[in-house]
Formats: sequence, C-alpha cells, structure tokens
Amino acid sequence: MQLDMAANTFLCIRTRKWNYVIRMGYLLKEEIDPERLRRAVKDIYPRFPSFFVAARRGVFEYYLECMDYADVVHTELAYPCSPFELFSRDAPMIRVVYADNRFAVEIPHAVADGKALSVFTRALLARYLGLDDAIDLKEPPRAGELSDDYPRFCKNMKGKIPKDSAAWQYRRPYVKDYLKVIHGAVPLEDILPAAKARGMSVTEYLMCAYLYAFYCADPSARGSGKPIKLRIPVNMRQFYPSETLHNFTLYRNLGFVPSEKEAWSFEDVIEAMRGKLKPCTTPEAMRTLLNQTVTLSGNPILRAVPIALKRWFFKLGYFLTGERPMTGVLSNLGRVELPPRVAERVEKIEVIMGGSVFKSLCAFVLSDHQDLHIYLSGACESIDVQRELFRLLEQEGLRVCVEWDYLKQA
Repeated sequence: MQLDMAANTFLCIRTRKWNYVIRMGYLLKEEIDPERLRRAVKDIYPRFPSFFVAARRGVFEYYLECMDYADVVHTELAYPCSPFELFSRDAPMIRVVYADNRFAVEIPHAVADGKALSVFTRALLARYLGLDDAIDLKEPPRAGELSDDYPRFCKNMKGKIPKDSAAWQYRRPYVKDYLKVIHGAVPLEDILPAAKARGMSVTEYLMCAYLYAFYCADPSARGSGKPIKLRIPVNMRQFYPSETLHNFTLYRNLGFVPSEKEAWSFEDVIEAMRGKLKPCTTPEAMRTLLNQTVTLSGNPILRAVPIALKRWFFKLGYFLTGERPMTGVLSNLGRVELPPRVAERVEKIEVIMGGSVFKSLCAFVLSDHQDLHIYLSGACESIDVQRELFRLLEQEGLRVCVEWDYLKQA
C-alpha cells in the first residue's frame, strides 16, 4: 500500500523519541471487558485494513504493508501516545489500550489523520457495544477509503501561498517517556454564545484565547519581534467528495506580533485576529495550497533521491517550514456524532496528540452533544499556558471543568 503524501513526510521526520502518535478513545458508563474488546477489534479488522499496517523501506520511498491480524489490545501501562516501532515485522502500527471504563485507539499520524481515526473508533465502539447495524462489516473496504487524495484532487492552478515567517518559540524542558495531559470541558451552551457575541466561530474564539494564553504565560513573548502563531489543521474533505481513511489535511499558521503594542489585552488579540482565519481557509485558498504542496512533494528530482538522503532533506525542510512558523498547534475535530443508542452508553470522548518534534504543547478540541472538550498535551511539566487559557475562559464567564493528569503516567 502506497503512503499518502503526509504519511511519507511523517516517516521521514520521525525521531527515536517521537513519531507523532494521535489517540482517540471513549469513557464508557461501564467497565471495559477486555475479551469483548479483543473480539470487536478482530471483527472489524477485515473492514479497515489500512489501520493494520507496518512501514517498510524501499530504495527511493517508504511504503505500507498490510499485516496479518495480531492482538493489539493491551492494558494501559505506559504514558499515552508513546512512540511505535514503525517497521515491526510482528505487529501493526496500532494499539488499543484499556483501563477501568476507558478504551482508546492510538496510531502514528503516518497511518491516518484525526477525522479518519474517528471513523475507525466509532466503528469499533459500535461493534464492542453489540450494535451490529451501526456498520456493515460484511462490506469490503471501498477503493475511496484506501485512496491517497492529495494528488487525486490536485489540479494545475495559478497562485502561490506566501511563505510563513518564523514564529516565537515556546521552549520548555523535554521530559523523557512522559506526556502531561490536561482536559478542560466547557458547556456548549456557554461557549457558543461567547463566540457568537464576538462575531467569531468557536475555532476563531479558541484560537484567540490560546494565543493570548501564550502571551500571558511567558514574558519573553511580549517583547519579541516574532509573531505568536498557531497551526490550524484544515480537513480537506469539506472541499472535496473524499472518503479516504488516510491523511487528507493541510495546515495554516495564524497569529499576531506582540511587539506591535506595548501591552496586549484579550480584546486587542480578538481585534487583531478578527477576519484572518476565514480568508485563508476558503476553498480557493486551500486548493492553491493543495496544488503547491503536491507539486513540491511530486518533484521528479526529489523522488529520485534515495531514502537515506531524502530523510535528512525532509527533516531540514520540516524544521524550516513546518516547525519554525508556529508556536503551537490547535486542532478542532468538530462535533463527533454518535447514534443515540451509542451516545447513551458513553460518558466522554477524548482525542489527544502526542506532540510534535520541537513543540512542548499541543491542543486538540472536539465537542459532543453537551460539551466542548479541550485536551492540552505535551512532554513537559510546565502548566503555565494551560493555567492562563482556562483562567481566561473563566474570566469570560464560561464554566470550565478541569481534569488534572487524569491519565496515570508511567
């Protein structure tokens, strides 16, 4: 199975301590039955072959190999989103972990993005709960689900996306074999009116709050001539008729320059960021970015470079154009819809990012029928940004329930 464009990049920029693991799980209203969970995973394995793969090296490119079924269900012992052995001959790049009444699926980002992972985990949850009519497991995998849709929907278009400038960097000591996770829940009936009152979407409102939290948490940001910027993933499926279960996401970096004012209030950040997100995430702008990105990755000279050299080229390129233009990551998966019979047995949904190569803090957001959930994760012990973010939301009049290290660390 060929790698999609994003997966190829993730494999090239991996390190020993990091290979970009993402996690989605469910907190049920009942204790997890390990054997029933194993049967559910085995039952859906033929329907979702792209989630049971291992990476392989060719001379000029990596590729994925579909693996025979192996038991990937384990008691949760290690810290969440710990790195995978990507090139294993014995086990695919997926783990299903459980503890008490929680189970979660973890995969490297090379396998799929958050939207595709949500499709897989919903199918697993339905099978585990015995709701067989929620998904047809007799149906074979559809060709569209296994497609690399970056080149498929790329068209020759004029236009160029301006280069991103370097951003101010949030530096905190990296802790080995560790991931701190802090979860905040805000009622939708609180945050929706708050965002609407500012004339913003929820993503825009949270973007401003998160940017201001970085500004307040670290005095070095205030006098910096570099902007504080967030990377905002954009799901390309909203622009194209795609059903791929691989990656199909592109990114935009947005922020403000602290040195432009002597002191910034949250209102100042709101005004500075107002109207910035929508123009750069229109269908036209994202099609231009898609075309530019695919053209670069498909360069025939680059494709002819052996993997051993290509990997270092990708790493350098990612450092210069992938990590330097951002301070942090804010990914909003949107509303995760569950059938009523499933939702009544689920207490909470969670999505966590294992972080990026150089960034100490990432935020993943999703909502269910009742609350907006904010998961802040990073391989550092500092909680200064998290504290400032939730303090600001409370000052805005929102009710915030914070869970502190609710996942046990190894």
